[in-house]
Amino acid sequence: MKLFLAALLLAIAIPAQKGRPRPVPGPKPPEVQLVEIRVHREPRIVAVEGRVRNNSDRSFKGLVLFFEFLESDGKMISRKNTLVTSNPMAPGDDTEFITQTPDQARAVHIRVEAEDKDGRYLRVDKPGPYAIE
Repeated sequence: MKLFLAALLLAIAIPAQKGRPRPVPGPKPPEVQLVEIRVHREPRIVAVEGRVRNNSDRSFKGLVLFFEFLESDGKMISRKNTLVTSNPMAPGDDTEFITQTPDQARAVHIRVEAEDKDGRYLRVDKPGPYAIE
């Protein structure tokens, strides 16, 4: 019996020692990179424009951005969205966006979130908040 247990332990230990140790998976990088963003007030509107990039290793089925309008204390006033593209975005692709919404009088910042066209949540690199100029 002791010989059987020793052989079993040896059989288990040998494959565990073969090859390189497995890397510990870290957090995945954000799928969407905000390359640039500008948020400014015009008469009766807030305009948001910029450029986004697919920072992942998979294609997106389109891209929708969500803009959360925030008060000075960080409380969300409203949330607006815009379809950036309905076309697939391959890894590394980037595209420009421009949108406007009626002025949110108390809003001083925005924060950005993203989804693909099918509603799959995408992490955003540097989601803000960004000041409304």
